[in-house]
Amino acid sequence: MEVHRQRCQACQSLQLHNIIVRTPGRDTTIFVRCARCQALVARYELSSYYHHGKGPQEHLRATGIPFEESGRGYLDAFLDLQRDVEAGYQDALDALAADNKGFF
Repeated sequence: MEVHRQRCQACQSLQLHNIIVRTPGRDTTIFVRCARCQALVARYELSSYYHHGKGPQEHLRATGIPFEESGRGYLDAFLDLQRDVEAGYQDALDALAADNKGFF
């Protein structure tokens, strides 16, 4: 696994903000902006989006799945996704710590 912290190419800051754009029928777009110098750092297009702590309703909205189509199967899949995200996040933190890159 390769893990790194993204930096601003203009000023080398680690202080970044995400600007999330959701357009019906399109993947979620994330623009990363430097909090220090305001430069555009990166753009990501996501086919899958998970926001920890927001719950299944937010995930339904982010994926464009109508609320009426939700059910027990969807909730189970969401809970599996939540566990996978938490485990992947911990793996990334462990990899950063092992490489002595740290968080900040």
